[in-house]
Amino acid sequence: MKRQLQNVNFENRIKEKNYDSIIVSGKKLFNFSSNDYLSLSKNKKLISESKKWIDLFGVGLSSSRLISGNLEKISEIECLLSKFLGREKSLIFSGGFLMNSTLIPALTNNNVGQRNDVQIFSDKLNHASINYGCYLTRQKIARYNHLDLNHLEFLLKKSEKKKPKFIITETIFSMDGDTIDIENLRFIAKKFNAFLYLDEAHSLGIYGKKGAGISSSGKYEKEIIVGTFGKSFGCFGSFVSASRKVIEKIVNSCSGLIYTTALPPAVYASIFAALKLMPSLNSERKKILENSKFLRTNLSDLSIDLGYSDSHIIPLILKSEKMCLKLKKYLETNGYFVKAITSPTVMKGKERIRLSVTATMKRKKLGQFLEILKNLI
Repeated sequence: MKRQLQNVNFENRIKEKNYDSIIVSGKKLFNFSSNDYLSLSKNKKLISESKKWIDLFGVGLSSSRLISGNLEKISEIECLLSKFLGREKSLIFSGGFLMNSTLIPALTNNNVGQRNDVQIFSDKLNHASINYGCYLTRQKIARYNHLDLNHLEFLLKKSEKKKPKFIITETIFSMDGDTIDIENLRFIAKKFNAFLYLDEAHSLGIYGKKGAGISSSGKYEKEIIVGTFGKSFGCFGSFVSASRKVIEKIVNSCSGLIYTTALPPAVYASIFAALKLMPSLNSERKKILENSKFLRTNLSDLSIDLGYSDSHIIPLILKSEKMCLKLKKYLETNGYFVKAITSPTVMKGKERIRLSVTATMKRKKLGQFLEILKNLI
């Protein structure tokens, strides 16, 4: 069947994007669906650095990093990233989905892609990219109940002692906004001598010392940290940080690194600029956390089900697709851009509107949002 991409009618074609608003179909809407948490995507320092690198290196590198696309500057960025995260070595990838879906098989198989005999333990609500990466390993996957460390430990006790083990989880879950118990998770990983694979996509930039993520609270020698530059960093790309030995294995076996064209120079430049800015953004982080708490408290007072969210990601769980679409339409009519998250992204009966809090949101606008919700409820 011939596919004509130009005829695909993608929803929500954005004409203009500002710090906390977007223009959709000619209407300016307050944007509650952005992952640009620190509002860095339009930061002047990032834009200026990107322009400089375009002048120096052009718009594309036209090759894999393992061929001729490995700028000397990229290693400088990776060293800075390792220092920021307190890890031994780091590697920058392109998109986060590509990274998770190729990195997990690379870690659990041998260097030529042959299946090793390992055991994987994955949270049931992990992101689709993690689930797909687990599927591609061709290993038997034990999925433990969401954030249930007792269930995880039960499964680990049942597993074969001699087999290498990988525990895989997000640190803040993208659809629920709830957070892992990092200290107890590390304790369990250490107890069973398991690798701990932590996806910091929604934590990085906001939580931890200077925004270094939830995992920055401590260290575990068999920890593998992954994350994205497409959210708090306002850029594009992803990364993995781990021990030198783990990184060397990835360089020699991960198809998502070996066979992918390196990111454009302007993207590396924006990552570099964002990394240098990140430690100085404490006031922005504080504002996100304060506004998130303000919203969660007031939404709970309206008897809206927020699940167990304790972060800047706040789900309004409405239990049906029809209710979600109705609320989405009502909010957009009143000037708020939101997305209805329905099955299969979330389970049936757990449909929701997902709110993301960013650094540039004004308390007054959040208060107006709550008043609009009150009028409906």
